[in-house]
This record gives sequence, C-alpha cells and structure tokens, in this order.
Amino acid sequence: MIGETVAAVSTPKGKGGIAVIRISGDKSGEILDKCFVSKKKPCENPRHAVFGTVVNGDEIIDTAVAVYYAEGASFTGEASAEISCHGGIAVTAAVLGAVFKAGAVPAEAGEFTRRAFVNGRLTLAEAEAVGRLIDADTDSRRRLASNALRGSLREKTDEIRNSLADVLSALYAVIDYPDEDIGNEGEEQMEGVLLENIEALNALLRTYKTGSAVADGVVTVICGSPNCGKSTLYNLICRSEKAIVTDIAGTTRDTLWETVDAGGITLRLADTAGIRETGDAVESIGVDRARDAMSSAQLIISVFDGSRPLDSEERELLRYLTQLDAAKIAVINKSDKDSFEVCNEIKAVNDKAVVMSAKYGRGEEELYRAIGELFNGEKLSLDSDAVIWEARHRAAVESVIALLTDALQALRLGDPYDAVCTLCESALSQLALLDGRGITEDIVSRIFARFCVGK
Repeated sequence: MIGETVAAVSTPKGKGGIAVIRISGDKSGEILDKCFVSKKKPCENPRHAVFGTVVNGDEIIDTAVAVYYAEGASFTGEASAEISCHGGIAVTAAVLGAVFKAGAVPAEAGEFTRRAFVNGRLTLAEAEAVGRLIDADTDSRRRLASNALRGSLREKTDEIRNSLADVLSALYAVIDYPDEDIGNEGEEQMEGVLLENIEALNALLRTYKTGSAVADGVVTVICGSPNCGKSTLYNLICRSEKAIVTDIAGTTRDTLWETVDAGGITLRLADTAGIRETGDAVESIGVDRARDAMSSAQLIISVFDGSRPLDSEERELLRYLTQLDAAKIAVINKSDKDSFEVCNEIKAVNDKAVVMSAKYGRGEEELYRAIGELFNGEKLSLDSDAVIWEARHRAAVESVIALLTDALQALRLGDPYDAVCTLCESALSQLALLDGRGITEDIVSRIFARFCVGK
C-alpha cells in the first residue's frame, strides 16, 4: 500500500455536523484538483482552508472545505489533503466515492499513522500512543497517550542512546589506535556512564507497572458478604447508578463490569454477588462467578461492614484472600454508623485498609490514594514522565539492561575492548526497538492492525 495515494473517512461513521475525508500520497494534489472545484486552488494555497464544491464528473455532490499539505508538511510526511464536508452518511460516502474515482485507493487500518512512522514523522512508540489516544476512555489513559505522543519516551531513550554513542566512539578510537592507551581514568569514566545508563533504564523499567495499569487497566474485583455495601461502593467509583442497591441480601446475582479512572489508575472493575452459602440456585451461580473473578483479579477490594462484628462467612473470606496472589485493599464500610469499629483481623490480611462510608462518599479519596500507592509507587506524572506501557517496551528495556550489565562486567574484568564494544552495539540495537528501528515487519503490521481506518 505504501506508494499508492490512499483515502479514507477520518471521522466516526454516522450522522454529524461534518465529516473529514483524508487523502495521502504523491497524487494527493492531482486527485484533489479532479474532485474539488473552487475559485482558489488548494494546491496553490497549501495549509489554507479553501471553500468549494466536491464533484464526481459532472455531478455536484456537496459544498466543502479543502486543505492541501505539501510533502514534508503533513501528518504522514507525504503530500496530503483533507476535505471537510457535511456529515451525513450518504453524502460522506458520495464524497469518498468521488475521491476514489479521481484516483485514490482505500486506506487500510492505521494506514496514515503507519506512513507517518515509515516517513520518520513518529517513532513506533509515538505511533502506538496515537492509537491509545484515540481509544482512551478514561482521563488517565488520555494523559498517558498524550504524554507519549509529545515524545517523553523518545527524549529519555535519546539521552541514553547519545550517551552510549559517546562510549562507543571512545572504544572505536582505542580499537583503531591501540597505541593510544585509554588509561584507568578513561575506563572509570566509561564505567560511570554505563552505570548511569543502567540506573536510568531500571528507573524506566519500574514505570511499566504504572504504565500497563493505566493503559490496559487493572482487573479489579469488589467482593464481600451480602449487604456490606459492595454495590454502593461500585456505584460510587463508577460515578453512576450501575448496580441495583437494596437492603435485601443477595440483590446482586451476576458480575457487573465497568472501566473507570480511580485516582489516575484505570480499573476494569467488577461488582460481584455477596459471598455466602445459599440454597438459591441463581444466587449460587453468582457466588461461583464471584470466586472465579477473584481468582484472576490483579486487585481485590474486599468490603466489610464495620458496624457489626465479623461473622463466620467473613472470616472464611479472609482465609480465602490469603490464598490469592493479588494486591488487596480492605474497605471497612459504614463509618457513618454509631457502632462502627475497625477490626485488626481485616487489616492483617490486606495490603491496605481504608475506612469509608460508601453511602455518603466518605473516604473515597483515601481509597484512590491506596490504589495509587499500590500501582503508582514511583509517583509518576502521566503528563511529563517517560513511561513504558507495552510488554514489547518492557522486553526491550530488560534486554538493554542485561547487555549493558555484561558490558560493565567485561570492562571491569579487563576483557578486550572489542567484546565491550560488541555488547554496547547490541544494547543500542535493542534500544532502537522501542522506536521501531530494526523491528520486524510482522510486528509493525500487527501494531497498526489495531488502529481504525482513517487514522
């Protein structure tokens, strides 16, 4: 597809105020001239909005606004054009049809962003961030993607790359001119640079826990006995009445799921049936589903009614929690009750314990703070800090750390400089995988296949 001039609708399908048809490729200007009639030619007035008419041969389709971008001045880096027409389903299809008749071919999913990557306008991580930004359904996901798109990760890796390039330059000089001894001071400087880079990469690696928690979401299950306030807490976090709340024990019978932003961490949040022994066949299925959800959760928020002593089923729940490999937060609920007490048995089993009145929203910020401490222990800023979020990113960083650690060890043991040089070169190659240099075509294709058509 690269080399063809492609086109697609870049706005969502359906009825709207306007629709945008994007064109990209060497023939963009020629195609625009064939299907867009105006007093001023967009190609002669690049980056200026020109009002005119979209035509398909002799047929007038719609009035529209067109903008032409010369090569090097567009999102893709190629000659490009955008036509903004009225946003009806039929008129949008007709305008796109006119663009195809004028010589464009349909764009594939992610085609425009892929071209921006191929033409060096974006690194692969920045291209991935474009997809994440489009799909962002929480504010924390938006902030993470927007920050990555602005180049925070690229800036951090460029610092490391430039530093390693300086080490390699010094090593090349010694290899090429063996009579020039680098000396102890030179080797110590190299060791210092390698150590600094290893520490910087370890710091970057630690951001993965937060980055993946935001980007992919933390599978989180709210559990507890009937009538302890699980559904009330679920509705509070979701900021809407997603679950039915009554005083009748066993109201929640199935598992409800919602994606929410909780203090800067994305939760894939589930409300579950109250865990208890029951003769009700339907409720029993709900209890089994609750246990299944807990067994695969990354975070379990167990809710306890602090206005009464623990009963046998709650003690059994505490024993079950000790068997699960997940982060655990206990919400000791109903702090608005006069008989409220905090039970130390609950605190002992969980990583965090938060006192709340879910009914009145008391303790909500404390709960979000506890979640943040578990999944953003580095206190990262999603708006400015370099963060990795893909498993591919993590694997590349881990590989670079291992290679630089080996290079440092080789330097300290007095191994030949050629060996140190080879390890540093391999580290640079692995680091390049973060921005897409040297990555396989198959991986690139899989990344862009997740994009929508028109982006």
